[in-house]
Amino acid sequence: MEDSGIIDLYFRRSESAISETASKYGNYLSSIAYRILNSREDTEEVVEDTYLKTWNAIPPTRPRVLKHFLTRITRNLSFDRLEYYAAGKRSAETVELLEELEACLPDPRGSAEKALEEKELTEILNRFLGELEPLSCSVFLSRYYYAHTLKEVAAQFDLPEGKVKYMLSKARETLRARLEKEGITA
Repeated sequence: MEDSGIIDLYFRRSESAISETASKYGNYLSSIAYRILNSREDTEEVVEDTYLKTWNAIPPTRPRVLKHFLTRITRNLSFDRLEYYAAGKRSAETVELLEELEACLPDPRGSAEKALEEKELTEILNRFLGELEPLSCSVFLSRYYYAHTLKEVAAQFDLPEGKVKYMLSKARETLRARLEKEGITA
């Protein structure tokens, strides 16, 4: 079923919207959650929570791209669960992933001022990604948005791991410089 049809099912409050979503995106969402959580049980719960959150969000929201909408929900729920269950006990892969970016990004938690900073940061990140060359952007998103390992990113784009590391390092340096220019520091 096409995404527009699935979204229409949500708007009609048809329970088949969830089964259609699960049929089309269940394995994809599970792979994202598992990369972050590294736990089958938590992955299943996060994917089920994704369906519930989607049910509650549509309507009124009408996602432009259902896959991206579901991905964002799954990632956020996965990182929330990871933080809740494993505070200080993250997997080595997740620690590595977060450490790579922490030198660039400020901590978004806190006051209303922090919320405004987070919105500004989102806009800056979107502009940054739009200015990257297509391959660099895809590699960056694969690593930091979809939480793929370096090995998975290299295989996905048929690149040597060293080249992927270099591309990510260069992108992080560019991002850090951009954020500093915008007055945002880690």
